[in-house]
Amino acid sequence: MDPLSNAASCRLLCPQERFKKDKDRKVITVRGKIYHVISIPYCISDAVDKKSHHLQFVGEGEEGVKCFSCSRKILEKAYYYCSHCRRNFHKECVESPSLFQSSYHPKHPLQLVWFPGFYDIKVLYCISCTQSGWDQFYVCLICDFIIHPFCAINPTSLTIDNPKRHEHTLLYIPRKSNMVCDVCGSEKEIGYLYACLQCDFMVHKDCVSFPYVIQVSRHSHRLTFTPSIPYKEWTNCGVYQEKINGHYGKYSCIKGCAFAVHTRCALRSDVCDGRELEGVSEEAYENTKMFDEEGDGIIRHKSHLTHQMRLGKMIERVYDEIKQCEMCLLPFLGDGRVYRCLQCDFNLHESCAYLPRVKQFMLHAHPLILKTQLVTWFQCTKCDRFSCGFRYVCDLTDCDWKLDTLCASICEPFDHHFHPHSLFITCDQNTWKRCSICREKKLQPLSCAKCKFVLCFKCATLPHKVRYEHDEHLFTFSYKEEANNEVYCCEICEEDIYPKRNGFYACNECVLAIHIECLLGRDPYLKPGHKFITEGCEISILANTWSTRHICEECERRCPYKIKMKFDSTIFCSWDCYDSFYYQNELDMFVKNAKDDVLTK
Repeated sequence: MDPLSNAASCRLLCPQERFKKDKDRKVITVRGKIYHVISIPYCISDAVDKKSHHLQFVGEGEEGVKCFSCSRKILEKAYYYCSHCRRNFHKECVESPSLFQSSYHPKHPLQLVWFPGFYDIKVLYCISCTQSGWDQFYVCLICDFIIHPFCAINPTSLTIDNPKRHEHTLLYIPRKSNMVCDVCGSEKEIGYLYACLQCDFMVHKDCVSFPYVIQVSRHSHRLTFTPSIPYKEWTNCGVYQEKINGHYGKYSCIKGCAFAVHTRCALRSDVCDGRELEGVSEEAYENTKMFDEEGDGIIRHKSHLTHQMRLGKMIERVYDEIKQCEMCLLPFLGDGRVYRCLQCDFNLHESCAYLPRVKQFMLHAHPLILKTQLVTWFQCTKCDRFSCGFRYVCDLTDCDWKLDTLCASICEPFDHHFHPHSLFITCDQNTWKRCSICREKKLQPLSCAKCKFVLCFKCATLPHKVRYEHDEHLFTFSYKEEANNEVYCCEICEEDIYPKRNGFYACNECVLAIHIECLLGRDPYLKPGHKFITEGCEISILANTWSTRHICEECERRCPYKIKMKFDSTIFCSWDCYDSFYYQNELDMFVKNAKDDVLTK
């Protein structure tokens, strides 16, 4: 009998309330964990129990709210809202019977179970939508089949017709298997599998709808899906840097370059935006150059339109490094070509002046635009440094990507002067690795495919050569991976330098060594004269050139770097010192207010 046949005298139960009202409280084991069986119906007679949660049906609700039961977004505007729990639920998650016979699992009935409390440490995945995290789900203990109530009650088709993917109708296989998908070349424990027995063709349900033509961040040309590799020799994946199995599908260059990518590597969110580009004309970015040539080595750069700039050499030897490139904030060393303004002190490295207006960065799916408005300083997404220079940003409103021009210029393969092998980004966007230079854990750094060397973006973009005001030679960035127990003494702070543990700057002619931070400072890309407003506070960057240096409010030492920061009348030697001081004050204020509240009560 339908539990809602007498709707006038029945009231729907909130899923959480339904679990609590189950008197039997039977339990079962699913993959080694204990779950509670839901045995009572999803409604109850008003005459039996009038004191309970009030479940209200919302016909026109908010878009994109999450169902608390299955953790999926509620795409429809119609859902249930529990005024007691203050949570939203799919209609299907509320009206889910205790036992359910699914067309996707015809051999056995599915049992509704509930996991109270926090989500299981051993994550379970729905076989239909492949999402994890929930309170209740259907399970078949015989076949280890797991599915959301929403997905079980709203099944997809048992057959798929997609002539572009395969010429024959694909049939659903209603049991788990270890067969490899011919499109993505992988085995998955989750997700529906469809097959063409006539052709011995197997494909995951989500792989059927993969786009055919895409644009990836690791290659300049578009890629097209190919069922087998078009080259005589199998090539390495352009993302993962491992050999591609030529018997399965992959994406390869549409113009015939020897570039191919595993299917799932190509469709990662940091590599591709997933758009189908077949039949879509390529976007043409007009005049991506940032300057106009006016003859005789003279240009007019878009970041400095008021005056002309001439290409030449920075002849004077700048030991105090006050003269900096306005774009990357690195100093001029007197040995490179520079564009200098003919009327003011605005200078650009030749390589910086040639940077394009639009750039495709290898770790971001969308093109980045060069912004030259020096309104304030910003924090680079990849190296976490604060900078007053120019930046590349993503124009999408919901994307907060900002890259300084140094990080934006890194591309694969990346060759560093002290490492013998080329470096690549071989990990996904959620992988952290410890940098071999600074020993800090960084998200998605560069790494060597031949050895265990890892290089973060902060260390990869450190200047190769710099000047030290008390030496006539250039200091070179060094790292001795094979050093035994060598110990140097820093020329500035006189503390030990261990070449095998950290990078450092060295003058080979004078046999001198200096810590990176001692020579460059903690904030080498911040420029005096700029201001930054955060949390309602205005912070000014000042030159630290006085003979008597201020004492930092946080670390209580005389500010040793070339810049200092001023907040009201308080001086800090770096952003880290200001940050520590500010948040410690916030914590002290919170504790004081909490104590005052206790005393008042």
